[in-house]
Amino acid sequence: MPVIEYKLHKIGKNAKAVPVWVEDGGYWKNSSDNTLLGWVEAEADRDYYIPDTVTELTKSDVTTRLLAMHSSSPFLVTAEDGQSTEEAMTIEQVTNMAEDWYDSFISGR
Repeated sequence: MPVIEYKLHKIGKNAKAVPVWVEDGGYWKNSSDNTLLGWVEAEADRDYYIPDTVTELTKSDVTTRLLAMHSSSPFLVTAEDGQSTEEAMTIEQVTNMAEDWYDSFISGR
């Protein structure tokens, strides 16, 4: 279960935290449902429980998720100086961004 979609856990009246079983998280927050992307160990490598409700995402799933996010709140083109522009990314740019992020994210594991 490499790339997952999860929500923060409530740990106090006004405090939230990343679940302890998420090894690397906090990516691509979806404001429509407050989910984030992260990483957990493969099931064969862990001896602890992860809720069955946690969703594992493939590269295609990540791309679909980012395209859906883009349709409600467009990602903006980044200029060469690293600053966002006012120009919305194209579907192709979002697709490439999602696929590149996924490949980079899992290659570091």
